[in-house]
Amino acid sequence: MATGPVVTLKKLWRHNRWLTLSFLITLTLALVFIIRAGVFFVYWQNHADEPIEGWMTVRYVARSYRVDPKIVHDAVGLPLTGPDRRPLIKIAREEGKPLDQITERVLDAIRADRIARGQPAGELPAPNLKPPTTQPPAEPQP
Repeated sequence: MATGPVVTLKKLWRHNRWLTLSFLITLTLALVFIIRAGVFFVYWQNHADEPIEGWMTVRYVARSYRVDPKIVHDAVGLPLTGPDRRPLIKIAREEGKPLDQITERVLDAIRADRIARGQPAGELPAPNLKPPTTQPPAEPQP
């Protein structure tokens, strides 16, 4: 008599179809969530303390710097209306404030939080706020 995983699965399928099907679905879901957690972990390990840019949201900055989103939310000066999904550049435009002023306040709040938690504040990366420059086409040399 042949043995092995294939034979066992065939036998289970013949006698307990619903149980086998539910087991395979559960196994598939477990693998999906394990892969998702791994991707999430690797992404945030590589994006820790990213220089603040205008496209980032309050929540993204908080995750990158590993602080409570409320700290960044308060530093930006937003009212307590819940999570704000707007990018920092849009918040700056609507508030009538320069983006570099908002990012400096956010970095100061992050430094203060790290000091309060007993973590080394260290050197936080400077904000990357320079707009992309467009260079004029080069003139042909005679």
